[in-house]
Amino acid sequence: GYIYACRQMNIQMLPPDVNTSDMEFSVEDNAIRFGLSAVKSLGRPTIKAIIDERNKSRFTSMQDFISRLYTDLNKRTLENLIKSGAFDTFGNNRRQMMSVYARMLDNEAKQGKDAISGQMSLFDIVDDEQKKEFEVTLPDVGEYQKETMLAFEKEVLGVYISGHPLEEYEEKWRKSISATTLDFQLDEETGRTKVRDGSREIIGGMITSKMIKYTKKNQTMAFITVEDLLGTVEVVIFPQSYEKSQQYLQEDSKVFVRGRVSEEDDNASKLICEEVIPFDMTKKELWI
Repeated sequence: GYIYACRQMNIQMLPPDVNTSDMEFSVEDNAIRFGLSAVKSLGRPTIKAIIDERNKSRFTSMQDFISRLYTDLNKRTLENLIKSGAFDTFGNNRRQMMSVYARMLDNEAKQGKDAISGQMSLFDIVDDEQKKEFEVTLPDVGEYQKETMLAFEKEVLGVYISGHPLEEYEEKWRKSISATTLDFQLDEETGRTKVRDGSREIIGGMITSKMIKYTKKNQTMAFITVEDLLGTVEVVIFPQSYEKSQQYLQEDSKVFVRGRVSEEDDNASKLICEEVIPFDMTKKELWI
């Protein structure tokens, strides 16, 4: 919700960056820069090591970053930094970096072990120019699809930064809904939600999770989470509605859900589903 509000006010949200991000959120050129602590599996000691090292001199490439910090890194950390966009500062695309980060780390770890054991390697007897010839080079491949990049950001940051899968559908979404997911959240002042118990509403968004349950009569029902540009809401789908709409209830599907509001004590309201309509099956008009 905050990210969407920033976009509405033309305040840009910037992804984490190993050369400029602080531990927490910070302001950078009239934009908000994500903090490194938002990256999954990135502990505070590692973040402190990154900041201390870059204060000596900026990182110039992923290879430079790994060479200077390999003792503080593991493959999961590097993968999540790439997925979050924290290495975009180096000018390479994320797919290129995902292809080689593991080899780079393995090479640095091996050289470190050799140095500790006193073994000489090829790198000890060649000059700096020759060393560059043995460095791992990035393959000439194109960037991931936009939706893949967004999925990676959601995976490691919990939110989308460089966009949202629903952005291209925003106009259709706004025209077709009667309530947003934010309307189902408790208001701190009133202790109630904007939508009222028993009212009929239409929400729209992307299915981000689905849980199947079985009734005492062994009929199938489902609980799904629908995410729009502002947040999420839980939708309960009883057997009769599930039977009609089960083919539309796949994760990542973009749907409108018509249903009845169910208020919960001290919790966000839910929507009891009556009908599910995929985005691509809504009515269209042609004016000639």
